[in-house]
Amino acid sequence: HCILLPGTAVAERSVLGSCTLAPHRAYFPPLAIHSGSTRGRSLHLRDHKATPAMQALEDQAMQELDSVSVWWRFNAFLACMVLIAKPIPEAIWVLTYFGVTWIWDPEAHGISALLLFLPLVHFVVCLGELSVTIAAKWLVMGRFTAGDSRFFGHYHYRWMALMILGAGSEEITKAMYGTAFMAWLYRAKGARVGRNCYLAGLVVEYDLLHLGDNVCIGQGCDTTCHTVENMVIKLAPTRIESGASMCPKSFAMPGSTIEADAVLLEHTQVLKGETVPSGEVWVGMPAAKCQPTATCASTMRTLT
Repeated sequence: HCILLPGTAVAERSVLGSCTLAPHRAYFPPLAIHSGSTRGRSLHLRDHKATPAMQALEDQAMQELDSVSVWWRFNAFLACMVLIAKPIPEAIWVLTYFGVTWIWDPEAHGISALLLFLPLVHFVVCLGELSVTIAAKWLVMGRFTAGDSRFFGHYHYRWMALMILGAGSEEITKAMYGTAFMAWLYRAKGARVGRNCYLAGLVVEYDLLHLGDNVCIGQGCDTTCHTVENMVIKLAPTRIESGASMCPKSFAMPGSTIEADAVLLEHTQVLKGETVPSGEVWVGMPAAKCQPTATCASTMRTLT
């Protein structure tokens, strides 16, 4: 989600976080960490200072990045996974066709029977597809845990495989946005989900996501529990407590906590490790507390 305007220069091991805006001819020095935008410029959060263990992970990943054999092996693996996942949507309709023709005889049944059988068979096939994605999550990855993993390692291979396979079932997943079935899917993949939740966001590391009761995650929200920094995948749990709401296109970065009844307005980004206090309304990239006007406050009370 970063935007780099012409003339931007990003030095080695500089990190641009989600939704960073780089103005014209901007320069990001080595090891600097930026995110979001304030008055048309990205916010400098801090300079990267790695522990010895983290530095070893980063150095190993950088060395493998320069390896021709590692590059070809990794990209060949991705190509194979895409060849497997890409035909999944088409395969669903092919299976639906064979399922319908297996039980529907055009000579014995009329068009009305076809119209009855088609959605039922397609529904059963889609349930099978979801079951495969759930099984793939547990077979390929198992349970996500907080920690750090370098690029091109075993975890990176499994992580990429899971995301590519998940992309093949995007259509059926989107059809369940906002329904009780989405909460079931979250739980089946390892998330802790309370009662009466509206879920329409993006999530990858389900085991690290904790949702209370009456939580609302709007369309296009990002609750993935990972960042990628200097070729290292960093995982941390995200917690959204009861009654909290994320308006469309907002972000809850890994390690963040949105306390009970708090609200993130549209296009708001809560940074790693931050806590939005109970009952407060935050807005911006990066997020900060705001005070809604009386009209907005009454509208929000009406909606909730």
